[in-house]
Amino acid sequence: MGMRLVVWECALCCSIRQDMDEKEGKLMGAHNYCTQDIVNLLMTGLAVSNVFDGNLDLDSGGSSKHVLKGIPEQSEVGLLSLFEYYGACTVGGHYKEPVLPIWVVCSESHFTVLFNLQRNLLKDRQLEKRFDLHYYDGLANQQEPIRLTIDTTRDSVPDHDDLTPPLELCIRTKWVTATVSWNNTEPLL
Repeated sequence: MGMRLVVWECALCCSIRQDMDEKEGKLMGAHNYCTQDIVNLLMTGLAVSNVFDGNLDLDSGGSSKHVLKGIPEQSEVGLLSLFEYYGACTVGGHYKEPVLPIWVVCSESHFTVLFNLQRNLLKDRQLEKRFDLHYYDGLANQQEPIRLTIDTTRDSVPDHDDLTPPLELCIRTKWVTATVSWNNTEPLL
């Protein structure tokens, strides 16, 4: 019930139809999955339909243009997506470089979170060479903390295979050359 109230409050206080690309857009999609519009609404206060930076004008050659709306400014909390790794979307810098070192992760069928305890992580490139990210997955009934160590000092993109955890692929959409140590935790496949 609590989450339902949060969504209603966001929907009622914002002019969400003006934010969406489609005026008849929906906040809930097939199989009762949330749409990107509602994810963006909860994360930024705007129900824009895309995760790229700013707006994209589509010109069909006629007198009218269609505007695709993305994230207008740097977000407090970021977003990383497995869909980007597979080339289905582009997550812009406003989400990849949030104010706080916290990222909602869209990986496969649900959302999880990665965060760093140092607020200034993204303000100091030296700190971004080797650092820890803490991972939480509320649906996985996670009993123990998961701490990942990210090393971005390699010059080349690490190889991956079918056994590369999707979370690592999401991390590499921001830190392309990252190697990920699971620190004696079983990697989540």
